[in-house]
This record gives sequence, structure tokens and C-alpha cells, in this order.
Amino acid sequence: MTAEIVNKDYIKSETTLKETEYFDELLQNIAVVLAAERGCFYPDKNFGTHIFGAVDYALAFARQALYGLNGVYIKSAKETQNGFNFTVIINNSERQVSVSRCV
Repeated sequence: MTAEIVNKDYIKSETTLKETEYFDELLQNIAVVLAAERGCFYPDKNFGTHIFGAVDYALAFARQALYGLNGVYIKSAKETQNGFNFTVIINNSERQVSVSRCV
């Protein structure tokens, strides 16, 4: 068994750390790996995930798709439940564009 972690902190049980069962330990370890951005953990550059980069990739791909349209620039992107909301600058005028994934 291992020490239980909740909200990135160990849980105390009187004078010792509270221990957790195997299944809960596995879920705890999964949460730690998914919460770590891949490449940011010094001892192991392959530890973690790229799930937090989804917005960055969407922003990069949107900019690539609109490359060549004069006066158009993708300022930012925000992930939604079904796609992305983009803030677009068109000739110094800021607008919003929402796109949904094809299902």
C-alpha cells in the first residue's frame, strides 16, 4: 500500500499518513500522470501527457489553415465541449468564430 494523495497533498491519519488500497492507488497514479504535462518532469521527459496542448495545436492548425488570407489573424482559441471558439482579428477588428467537430 502507499500513502493517499488528495488534491496534490498527502492525507494524515493521526500520526501517520493514511494508506490507500491498490485500486485507489492505481487511480491516484493515473491522475498524477494525466495532470503532468509531458516533457516538464526533469527525471523522465516521457512522463505525463500532451492533453493540455490541444488548444495550442488547434491554434497552430487554425493559423496554418488561414495563412495567406490578408488581414486575418487567429488571436486565441478556447476549447469547448464540441469544438473550439476562436478569437479572430480581421483588419484590426476582433470577432469570435465557433467551430464544432464533425460527428
